[in-house]
Amino acid sequence: MNRKSLIQPLVALLCLSTVILITAGPATGQTVKIKMGAGSSPPILDSITPYVAIEAGIFKKYGLDVEMVEFRGDVVLTTALVAGDINVCSNLGATSAIVSASKGAKLRLWFVPQPVTPYHFVARKEAGTTIQALAGKTVAVSGIGAISYHIPRMIMERNGIDPEKLKYVVAGSTADRFKALVSGKVDATVLSTIEAAKLAGYPDIIDLVVVAKVVPEIPFTFSMAREDFIQKEPETMYRLAKAMIEANRWIAANKAGTVQIAAKVIPDEKPEILSKAYDLADPHLWGVNGDISEASYRFTNDFLVKVGYMTDPPPYDKFFDRRFVDRALKELGRK
Repeated sequence: MNRKSLIQPLVALLCLSTVILITAGPATGQTVKIKMGAGSSPPILDSITPYVAIEAGIFKKYGLDVEMVEFRGDVVLTTALVAGDINVCSNLGATSAIVSASKGAKLRLWFVPQPVTPYHFVARKEAGTTIQALAGKTVAVSGIGAISYHIPRMIMERNGIDPEKLKYVVAGSTADRFKALVSGKVDATVLSTIEAAKLAGYPDIIDLVVVAKVVPEIPFTFSMAREDFIQKEPETMYRLAKAMIEANRWIAANKAGTVQIAAKVIPDEKPEILSKAYDLADPHLWGVNGDISEASYRFTNDFLVKVGYMTDPPPYDKFFDRRFVDRALKELGRK
C-alpha cells in the first residue's frame, strides 16, 4: 500500500471526527441562546432560580446563554410566551398557567421551580393572636377571587372556621395590603417572605401562619414553554431543566451565596432583609426535584374548578411534559 492510500482514509476520519465534534453537545463549546421570561419585574427572592443559574454559572455549564426578560405579571408574560417573543418562561403563576392551558393555550409545564407558596398569613395583635380569633375581622386582598383572597379562606377552613366569617377588603398589591395592615385599616392579610421579613419593625403585627405548612398542595410558580418549541428543542429543554434543578439545590444549600446574588439582582432590598426572608421561606419552596405530584396538581385543579376559574382542567400527563425533569433526575438523583 502506497503512502497516498494511507493518508486518504486518515483525512476522511479526521473530517468525520470534526463533524461529530461540531454537532455534539455543550461540552464542545456550542452555546444555545435562550430568551427566558420572568413574571416579576423587578425580580423577587421567592422565584430567583434562573438568576442564580446565570450568576453561579450553571446555565453556562450546560451550554446555555440565557437572557432574562422581565414582565409585570402573568397576563403580559403569557401573551409574550404565546406570541413567541420569548422561548420559555421561568416563573409564571401556577394557577394562571393551568387556567391558560385549559382555555386552549398551547403551553406545557416543563419544570416546577417553586412547588409550594412563599406566603405568610399575618395579623395585627389587637385583632387576635390565633386563627380562630380572626372570625369576624377584616382581611385585605388584592381582589375578590385572587389568590390572596382564597388562601385565607383555605386556612380558615382547615382550622374548622367558616371562611364567610371573614370580611374581605380589596386593597391591591402586596405593598398596598401591607400599608393597609400597618395603618390599622385592616386586621390581617397575606404577604410574601420579603414583607414578612420586615415585621420586626412592626411589633403590632404578628406572623400567624406559614401558608405552605397549612396548604402545601398549592404550587407557586411553573416554568412553561410553547408545545412547538419543546418539540423542536428537546435537548435544550433537558439542559434547561437540569440547570434549574441544580440552581434550586444550590439555593437550598447556600444561603450566603443566594443572598449575595439576590442583593445584586434586587438592589432595592437590603441584604439583611433578604437574609431574613430566606430564613422565613418554607424549605420546600426551592424545587430541588423540579416536579409536582399528581395529587397536588389535582387538588389545585379541583380548587380552580370550584371557584369558577375553569371548567375543563388539563390532565396531568397532557399538561406536564416530565421527560426533561425525569431525565435530569435519573442522572442527578432525587432529594
